[in-house]
Amino acid sequence: MSKKQRKAQDLADQHHDRVLAAFKKKQEKLAKETVKLNEQADNAKSKPKQPRAVSKLDKQTKKIKKDNHRLKTKLKQRQDEYRKQVAKLRRYKKKVDEANAESAALQAKLTEVQGQLAAARQYTRELSEERDYLERDNQAQSKRIKSLTNMNRRTNQRYQELFHSTEGQELFSLRRENLSLTRSREDLKKEIKPLQQKLLAAKKPPKATEVIGQLSINQLIDELFSRLAESNTMKFLPILPLYNRVNYLLQQNMRQTEKHRANRAALHNLQQLYGYVKNIDDQLAFVSLDGSVFPNPQVKNNQFPLVEDDVYRGNYLMATDQFMIDKHYPALSADYATQLTRQRKAQRPQSVSKDAFLNQFILAHPDAKQILGSKDIKIVTWFKQISYKRLFQPFDTVLEILDPSERSGDYIYNRIENVDTDLAFILIEGSHHVNSRIYKDRPAAHPEKIRILDNASPKELLQMTYDHFKSLATRQHSH
Repeated sequence: MSKKQRKAQDLADQHHDRVLAAFKKKQEKLAKETVKLNEQADNAKSKPKQPRAVSKLDKQTKKIKKDNHRLKTKLKQRQDEYRKQVAKLRRYKKKVDEANAESAALQAKLTEVQGQLAAARQYTRELSEERDYLERDNQAQSKRIKSLTNMNRRTNQRYQELFHSTEGQELFSLRRENLSLTRSREDLKKEIKPLQQKLLAAKKPPKATEVIGQLSINQLIDELFSRLAESNTMKFLPILPLYNRVNYLLQQNMRQTEKHRANRAALHNLQQLYGYVKNIDDQLAFVSLDGSVFPNPQVKNNQFPLVEDDVYRGNYLMATDQFMIDKHYPALSADYATQLTRQRKAQRPQSVSKDAFLNQFILAHPDAKQILGSKDIKIVTWFKQISYKRLFQPFDTVLEILDPSERSGDYIYNRIENVDTDLAFILIEGSHHVNSRIYKDRPAAHPEKIRILDNASPKELLQMTYDHFKSLATRQHSH
């Protein structure tokens, strides 16, 4: 029920109560007057008859009775109207209750719809943000596609030039000849194999020395181990120098092997490898016999320290992408090796921690932040050390490490030749397998901005960077 309806109902109830009270007062008054007239009539009976007075009294009595009857009839009508109003009020209250229940249900429905509307608005906002992000990403991808299309067009143009050039025709001719020779060689192998078998069958039984010569090295080693026992240990003493000989040849071979980052995809879990430990970019790395480099190797249970250039054996752990060393093969006796290590430490300059070096560098070069600030530096290496950024960060230098194992030679070439690049370092030991694509097969547009180094520590790169830009600033100031 609304406020207006409730107010009208209250006013109707009040008016009904006032009318009923007035009727009751009037009825009580008439009752008192009737009693009074009856008393007067009784008194008049006891007195002598007075015809006129009695006639007048009868008229008043009849009138009062008539008024009383009319008032009773009106009171009955009023009571009937009151009962009707009460019944009507009950119907109204019932309708109000039903309306309130319907209003509560509609309010609950409204709350639910408002919640759904808020969720829909939030979802719309998220869709709008995602659409904006996708539009930006689409624009970036479009630019990249356009760049790759241009690069592809230039590559096709170069390929067509090479294809139609004299060198290209000679190259294709040599390829065809090479393919033909390869097929001929395979055919010869097939023909030679049965002849060799016939030749071996025709030969006489070989002598002992010939049998040993036909055995593989692994078979010879297995034979030696099978014959070794406590009773004949002294007979094996002459082969002790063999280890030193093997170690010497191994070191020579490893120095001549070209080092490259280990190809994790070609390895399997717990694959066992032999190699040596070398210091590369201020950190120790395990270098296997084929030149594969595993940065930051760990020693199982810290059984022994890692000594540079000593031979070790270990396993590649695929789950943690780490190399775990479990065996050390010192080439010399323990006493001599200890003495040699001490000599190396005495000859090697005392290393300075990176924080101490940074403090010394800032004191020695107070203008370093002004010289190096906002300079864009690129370093090509797959040794992603945090020390690079930690050394260059205090000078507000923009540093980017380009990993050749993750980026193509084309990408690296474009990054170091970018107009925003102020200086680029290419470390050969950390990028050799893309070096030919970076600086051999292509002319450098800005060779003065590229430094090609065999190897260099982050401290050396910081010093070279400062010297380069300090020299530029000095020349510009002099002009």
